[in-house]
Amino acid sequence: MPAASIPAARTPPDDHPDSYVLPAPMSSPGEAGPAVTGADRRDIPTMSIAGTSALPDRRQFHLYAGATVVGVFLTDGQLADVVDGRGATPFQVALAHAEERLAALLRAHEYTAPAQVATQAVRLRSGLGRLARGSLQASDARRLRIIAGRLAVLHADAAFKLGEPDAARALAAQGYADGQWAGDGPLQGSAREIAAVAEFYGGRPAVALQLARDGLRHVSGGPVRARLVCQEARALAALGDVRGAALALDTAYDLADMIPVEQWGSPGPGFDTFHPVEVSYNATTALCLLGRPRAAEEHAQIAMPRLDAMNTPGFRSVIRLDLALALVRQGRLELDRVCALATEAITISWGRTVASASNRADELLAITRTHGDVRAVRELAAFVRDWQREGEKASSWTSGP
Repeated sequence: MPAASIPAARTPPDDHPDSYVLPAPMSSPGEAGPAVTGADRRDIPTMSIAGTSALPDRRQFHLYAGATVVGVFLTDGQLADVVDGRGATPFQVALAHAEERLAALLRAHEYTAPAQVATQAVRLRSGLGRLARGSLQASDARRLRIIAGRLAVLHADAAFKLGEPDAARALAAQGYADGQWAGDGPLQGSAREIAAVAEFYGGRPAVALQLARDGLRHVSGGPVRARLVCQEARALAALGDVRGAALALDTAYDLADMIPVEQWGSPGPGFDTFHPVEVSYNATTALCLLGRPRAAEEHAQIAMPRLDAMNTPGFRSVIRLDLALALVRQGRLELDRVCALATEAITISWGRTVASASNRADELLAITRTHGDVRAVRELAAFVRDWQREGEKASSWTSGP
């Protein structure tokens, strides 16, 4: 049987560097909201949605209820516009604004503290839960369920980053159920993708592979399929399947080549977008796991400059830590470079500790512990611990006591 051919790194098609720069974070009035504890983040509202429109004699009641719930999403000034009607029911206006809030959260999630993402997701889903108590038309009910499912998936990603795997699993399962109810393949696939990421970083690549492949059943192409194939490649690499990982990476590059620039979006969770840089990012991780550090560096050289041009601290840190782990397994000769890469990774994410980067850093410290006679190794260990402590403080300030 011929040896597996590792795919070469590819530069994204129609490459426009300006498109990599994300807008500065924007805050909205009243966005802070109540503090959310770890227990609150696990509270997943269950929605019962009627599939038929309201009966005539209850119309006024439901219009009043809809206008009341709109206040969850709109300011008083915006609420005055709703009263004008403009051809949409208050329910529909509320759903439109919920979609806008979700879109803003998706754009900003990578450079927003995960606890804050969780807080906003809980608030929005709570508002949708109140809307669901009314009697909605079938199209509005489906629209609501898709928004709620997307919020659950985004919340699952935040829970994973906060080191709450049980909450991440439950939220991803909720998102999948919402997608199944609404018959929305991309939502089902995205829910499986986030669940696969959590299992991959939780050290369960076989489960991650199963989830990624189940997600692929629901999408025939496009951004979500590209993201799922990347997770398939990483899981196969973690299981030592060189040929399978190589084929999956090649497929992921092919899928990314077909995604137009206007659908690139930002790296991370998404339902309608996928940035091609995520393929070379995931290829770096996969090849590091397969013990191919030089091949990994080829892909990293494509990914790192593009990630550095974006406000994506998590991705920028993890790719450096992955390279450091691959190099440290080659022996003592690479220690200086290992420590330099890891120090750079921690500096990038200072004050923002997420599970994927923190776990990688712990793994690196465990491997380098035998080289404690090297000053750079000792300094790196102290730097990592300080970063993890600062991250815990930042998370507690954001999420409350």
